[in-house]
Amino acid sequence: MHSVWVDADPGFDDWLALLLLAQAAPQVQISGVSVVAGNAPLGVVLNNTLALRQLHQWTWPVYAGASKPLVAQPIDAGYVLGPSGMRTTGAELPKPDPTAKAQPAHAVSALLDWLCAPAAPGRRSLLATGPLTNIAGAIQQHRAAFEGLSEIVLMGGSTDRGNHTPAAEFNIAADPEAAAVVFSSGVPVRMVGLNVCRQVLLHAADVQRLQALMKPSTAGQMLVGYLDGYQRIRSAEGDLPMPLYDPVAALALLQPALFNWQMAPVDVELQGQFTRGMTVVDLRNRAGRPIAVRVAVGVDGSAVLAVVLQSIAAVAQPS
Repeated sequence: MHSVWVDADPGFDDWLALLLLAQAAPQVQISGVSVVAGNAPLGVVLNNTLALRQLHQWTWPVYAGASKPLVAQPIDAGYVLGPSGMRTTGAELPKPDPTAKAQPAHAVSALLDWLCAPAAPGRRSLLATGPLTNIAGAIQQHRAAFEGLSEIVLMGGSTDRGNHTPAAEFNIAADPEAAAVVFSSGVPVRMVGLNVCRQVLLHAADVQRLQALMKPSTAGQMLVGYLDGYQRIRSAEGDLPMPLYDPVAALALLQPALFNWQMAPVDVELQGQFTRGMTVVDLRNRAGRPIAVRVAVGVDGSAVLAVVLQSIAAVAQPS
């Protein structure tokens, strides 16, 4: 059994990542989902998470976490994804049932409880698809709890250019201090950055094929509607491809052989006027520093996209 904890800020991309993990059951079990402010404020992404769980009849517990970064002022991705963090051209995600609530424990406490629980046979991994505030908080509180964790797989950073700024990727830019804690902790990390996510491109033709397959399924209609809206972020006509982000990290957790990895130290720029939030990846490790980070430097983009589209088709065209 592969037990996975997900720390996320849903977000359509996070939805796809959760879907991939859910469809990998029973080999993969989602043990819990902690939510962090990122794509939108905490209350919004928490409601999105509860609505997604209800839509798919998932049963894992949800925990609310950090509403702001460790040090910095909060930012969100509303300028790209809209106020809900879930841009769509189809039906809106329904509001969760009023009785659907997050668990009372804070996300950091719940994550540490999971890490400290007696380990069942198999692996335990943590997938992070949002800012790293919750995870950094847990490391600061109880670093030893992470000794039994196989790895943190995170979508964040880049070996080249950014997207929130020319230098910085959004998840890292949203809380650079938290990212610095995670990368310097010595906990094994797989970094899935923009450099590989930009090799997994969603085209309008991909969306159109799914629309043609779609049967009257509430989840399927919504999923393809969000997929269409997501693909049109770069151009209203949908004539430019859109990289996938969080589901690529989920595939890195599930099928790491699809990726090329290189061990490298990763530092986070915290001071630069133009480079704050940049991940500085020393692929040559000229200083010979101890390394706990595997950086994705290449990916079989067509294979990853095929898995993602198959997972969406399974929902859009239920048997």
